[in-house]
Amino acid sequence: MFGSFTERAQRVLYLSQEEARKLGHNFVGTEHILLGLAREGQGVAARA
Repeated sequence: MFGSFTERAQRVLYLSQEEARKLGHNFVGTEHILLGLAREGQGVAARA
């Protein structure tokens, strides 16, 4: 589904899905993507 995305973007989306599941949500919203960016470990979101 995310084949045209970079490996890093795919990882962030995967982590975002995990965050949504952990919170009991059946959707991935911007809040989950932000958490995925922070968990991914690289980039500005992880350094903040």
